Amino acid sequence: MVAGPVTGAEGDEQTSRETPDPRLWPEFGIPAQRAELTPGQPGEPDPTTPIIPSRPDGIPSQPHTAAPTFPTQPDGMSSAQPGAATPTIPSQPTGLTAGHPEQGPVAAEFGSAPIITPFPGAAPGTAGLEPATEPEKPRTLRSAKSHRSRMRRQTSNGVIVLACLAVIFLVLHRFLPDAGGIGSLLETWLPWVGVPILLLFIIAAIVHTKRAIVVTLAAALAWTALYGPTMLPRGSSATAQLRIFSEDVNGNAQEATASGTMALAQKADIVALEDMYSSVSESNAVNALNSAYANHTTEYEFGLWSKYPILSAQPIALGTTQAAQTLSLGADDLGLAASATGAPIVGALKATLSTPKGDLTVYLVHLPQPVLGDQGFAKVRDQALTKFVQLLEADHSSRIAVIGDINVAATDRQFGQLTNADGLTSAQQAAGSGFGFTWPAEFPIVRLDDVLTRGLTPLRSVVLSAIAKGQTHLPIQVDLDY
Repeated sequence: MVAGPVTGAEGDEQTSRETPDPRLWPEFGIPAQRAELTPGQPGEPDPTTPIIPSRPDGIPSQPHTAAPTFPTQPDGMSSAQPGAATPTIPSQPTGLTAGHPEQGPVAAEFGSAPIITPFPGAAPGTAGLEPATEPEKPRTLRSAKSHRSRMRRQTSNGVIVLACLAVIFLVLHRFLPDAGGIGSLLETWLPWVGVPILLLFIIAAIVHTKRAIVVTLAAALAWTALYGPTMLPRGSSATAQLRIFSEDVNGNAQEATASGTMALAQKADIVALEDMYSSVSESNAVNALNSAYANHTTEYEFGLWSKYPILSAQPIALGTTQAAQTLSLGADDLGLAASATGAPIVGALKATLSTPKGDLTVYLVHLPQPVLGDQGFAKVRDQALTKFVQLLEADHSSRIAVIGDINVAATDRQFGQLTNADGLTSAQQAAGSGFGFTWPAEFPIVRLDDVLTRGLTPLRSVVLSAIAKGQTHLPIQVDLDY
């Protein structure tokens, strides 16, 4: 068959494939078709009329039967007015996914059309837009201030609570039960309550809250009212008529030797040493004291040296360190009891001295250390103290001096048995300076050693410096007047 010119239906179909439907021109910004020219008559070119390129090879043509409609204008395309430049199909926007080509004039002309797939949960009209990711908000200045304010408030409340507890303890400690000795133990450290109060005041000043500062100041005033006078010097410069030197040598011969040397240097009239067991009292440790003082005696764990004649000396048993073996012994039975029971004797030494002003009754005592508990050794100190107080009440001597390691702090409720019932006066409380801590020697935190008198006037009470390595107690010196 010889190919000839395309005519009739074939020509119309080819023409329709090559030329877009005129009805689509306004949609693409193509001006409306001008009046048709007479066939064969050449027309003048219109510069505003775009030149529609012919369909590229390889793009299949697809028939269409209906005019296209666009429900929504594709993103990136603007409605062009007639006479505008040829529209360009924008590239696929970010976030759009190409779907299957839809059938329509655009798909028919260009082979495919973009399918706009909205993101899940996107609002109407926002198809094709990526959801904005809201950045994490940094802590603002206001939130930081709020956090600091909350911390200040919590710290202030804690300071107030602790300061109130300190005041309650300072004022009402006598009402605490002494179950297991806990009351006595807490009262031993009463002077040190001032340290946490001072720390609380510093914290209150740092957080700068008025309530916390006021409460801590009130706590400090309460402590000052109770113990402030103790910090002031209370001694007298009058000439002493009697000087007493005392120390617990802890059964150490070297310490006993050093104590004797210091006592001689201090020109003591009476030297009283505790924990002077036979291993020490029979050694050369006390030779210097024996040579300097013609009047001396050693009984049980005590050593007594005096410038004045010793008229009598009597050891007194207050019990043993085992509550089940509480004893009431005379002087002749002390050694036998110690060897028979195997338990150290809790005792005292009573001596009568002849002084120029009359007789002086001296008690050298070493009570057991306080221990928490309701049985056994925990109760020995209180039992021994009670019995010792009974002995003092039965003694009607005009002048009495109790010397030694009492193991009862002045703030302990048990100390009142000595000062209230027997009319004894603590030399440290009457003529000392500060709290006069004596134990431990390395860093004294409590006063366990003291001199208590009746019928004598304390003039000065001094805690001397450590005199030997490994020393447990600091020596004390008390000046008295008749």
